[in-house]
Amino acid sequence: MNKVDEEEVRLGIYLKRNNFKMVEIEKSSSGQFRINSLIQVNLDTSLDLNSIQNDSQVTEIGDQISEIFNVFKAEPKQAIFTLENPFALVKIIPVDSNLSKDELIDQVNWEVKQFSYSPDDEYIVDFQQLDSSNGKTTEEIIIVSVRQKIIQQLKKLFSAAKISVRVIELELFAAIRAVENNYDLKAGELVCLIEIDFQGIQFTILKDKKFYFSQDIPLSKLGIEGDSFKSIDDNEMAKIIYRELKRIIQDHQLGDSVEGFSRIFLYGDNVRDGALEKFQNSFNVRIDKTNPFRNVFIGPNVNVDEKISSHPETFTVCVGSALR
Repeated sequence: MNKVDEEEVRLGIYLKRNNFKMVEIEKSSSGQFRINSLIQVNLDTSLDLNSIQNDSQVTEIGDQISEIFNVFKAEPKQAIFTLENPFALVKIIPVDSNLSKDELIDQVNWEVKQFSYSPDDEYIVDFQQLDSSNGKTTEEIIIVSVRQKIIQQLKKLFSAAKISVRVIELELFAAIRAVENNYDLKAGELVCLIEIDFQGIQFTILKDKKFYFSQDIPLSKLGIEGDSFKSIDDNEMAKIIYRELKRIIQDHQLGDSVEGFSRIFLYGDNVRDGALEKFQNSFNVRIDKTNPFRNVFIGPNVNVDEKISSHPETFTVCVGSALR
């Protein structure tokens, strides 16, 4: 985005099912971030893998977002729109470090076909090479692919919402950015980000300040009855987090125990303070809720309600998208 005078305006939009969040951030020439507005509203219709296939529901969601902008007198220009992870496929693969650019693209396209939903689907694919040590004959690349049909439907949503979208990205990368911009992560550290949602948990591992692994675990695979965490108490939630984290550590050979992590960050809309405290008291690791406003100045005219101020971790992804 081009700078306007000495400041740059960034608009982050995050829609997780029916929960709509938006943050507007200005970056000054000195590098200081300032939040100009925060919005959080529940929509009447959820955006999910079923509704995005329905033209009328997509338009309805867009119309509701447009009305929110009208109510709050917001001007949604050049936004970064953040999608839930299930809308895309993310995979890290090893490749020959001597491949040419064209050969690398051919390799990526072949890999996408191997783990795509259907051979008839068309995908929009992006990839990035991860830093590797000198002298290695192989390196790793991270591939992100989204079905073209989903992008087409999102464009209909943006049109109805009257949003000019500059970038579409995934929530896991926005969350990583929010942590990186607010906390001093050090080379060589193993860091875990845990999103606790009302319908599941997502684990993201950073190894040596780089994305290493991510996994979404829905309620159905956590052994929880019903459609939410309401049926379990804080102690049980802490035990579930530990159980799943221990499994990931073992499956991916990340050490002997949770103490192998330098830091663990919890974020999302369902981080319970009681479960966090029990988790903190169980291990000799620094475990915190994320605060995406830690290194960001909130403007004097911004109304921050009590729910956001007491649970800043709920805005981790949204702030991270605006920091792109």
